Amino acid sequence: MAKTSVRIGAFEIDDAEIHGGDQGARTLSIPCKSDPDLCMQLDAWDEETSIPALLNGENSVLYRKHYDRSTDSWVMHFA
Repeated sequence: MAKTSVRIGAFEIDDAEIHGGDQGARTLSIPCKSDPDLCMQLDAWDEETSIPALLNGENSVLYRKHYDRSTDSWVMHFA
């Protein structure tokens, strides 16, 4: 697990967490306490919507994986 900053559109999160090492298995957890508006936006999208993002200044594409109730965060996977 590594803390990272992520920007999705106008939303900036400084305490997102990357899990896993392999490109295909990596996920990104976005805590809803960081930006409740972003979490509501993610809730409205489906799993097939590509989400352009900047992770630590690098372009990435994310897809919504699932909502994790135990941590109150959205889990995203990388394209």
